[in-house]
Amino acid sequence: MRKTIVENIDLISFHPGQYIGELIEDYNMTQKEFAEKLGLSPRTISKLVNGEESISNEIAQKLEKLTNISMKTWLNLQNAYDVKMAEFLE
Repeated sequence: MRKTIVENIDLISFHPGQYIGELIEDYNMTQKEFAEKLGLSPRTISKLVNGEESISNEIAQKLEKLTNISMKTWLNLQNAYDVKMAEFLE
C-alpha cells in the first residue's frame, strides 16, 4: 500500500476552487458576498469551492475582473487539475 502512495504522490493537484476559497477568506467575505460581487449564484461559488464545478471561460473572466488574476491563469489552473485527474484515473 505504501508503494502506491509513493507512486501517486506526483499526481496530487488542487482544484482551483480551493484558491477561490482562500481568496474569499482573504477578502473577509462570505461565499454569498463573493458570489454577488461576481454576479454568480452562491450555489455556484459553493460548488466551485468544493471542487464540484469547473471554472468556465465566463467564470474565469468574472474572476479576472474581481481579483486581478488573469483569466488565462484561472483557466490554466482548471486545465492542470483536469489533466492530473485524468492521469490519476488511468
